[in-house]
Amino acid sequence: MRPFENPGSARGPGTPARGLAIGTVLAVILLSPSLSSAGVSPRGELEDFFGRATAIRSEATSEKQARDAVRVLTRALFDGRTAARGALGREWDHRTGAERDEFARAFTGVLERAYLDMVQARLPRDRPPAIRVLGEDVFGDRVAVVRTKVRTRDGGDLQLDYKMSRPGKAWLIRDVVIDGVSLVENYRAQFARVLRRSSYVELLERVRTVAATGVEKSVAVSPRSGLRPDIPVLAPVSWAAQTP
Repeated sequence: MRPFENPGSARGPGTPARGLAIGTVLAVILLSPSLSSAGVSPRGELEDFFGRATAIRSEATSEKQARDAVRVLTRALFDGRTAARGALGREWDHRTGAERDEFARAFTGVLERAYLDMVQARLPRDRPPAIRVLGEDVFGDRVAVVRTKVRTRDGGDLQLDYKMSRPGKAWLIRDVVIDGVSLVENYRAQFARVLRRSSYVELLERVRTVAATGVEKSVAVSPRSGLRPDIPVLAPVSWAAQTP
C-alpha cells in the first residue's frame, strides 16, 4: 500500500471508550511540580498545556467532547509552518507563499493527529499515567527541547522530547521525538518518496485526506527504515514496507 491511501478510521466500532479516554495526552497527565512558570518558558508552555488538557478531561461530559476539545488545544500548540517546512524539505522552496500556507494548515492537522494517536496507543487504559517533565534545554531565544517521560501500559517508560520554537511571543512545538523517533523526520522521508513517484498535488491531497479523516496506523516497518518495529513509522497511515 502506498502512503496516504485507503483512508479509514483508526478507531473501529469495537473500540472501548474507557473513562473519557481520548486516552490522549489528556488523560495522561499528572504534572511535575509547578504551573507557576506556565507561559514563561518552553517547559512552562507545555505544563500549561498539560494542565488545561487535564481540566478538559475532568469537565467533559462525553468522550467526543473531550477528544474534540483537546485536538483544538493541541493544534494551537504546534508550530505547523516550521514543522511543515521541515517535513516538505527542498520542495518547500519551490512552493509559492499561498501553497506554503495551504500545506502548513493541512500538515498541522496530520501532525497533531499523529502525536495524539501515537501517545494514546502506548498509554495505560485503566489509569492516568504520570508525565514527568525532566528538564529543558534552551538554545538562544528561539529554539528549545523539553524532555519528558511517561509510564506506558506495559510498565516501561516512554520518552517524549518536544522540539520547540518561538516564532512570536509563545513557545510552540515544531516536532515530537518519541523514543528517539522524530515525527517530522519520518514524514519528511515518506513525503520525499511520494514526490519521487508522483507529484506535489497528489501529496497535498493525501495530506488533506489524513488531516480530515485519519487512516489506519502503521503496523509494518521496512527493514531499511532503521526504526524499531514497535514504533509506527507514521501514526495515522498504513505505510507497509516500501522500497525507495
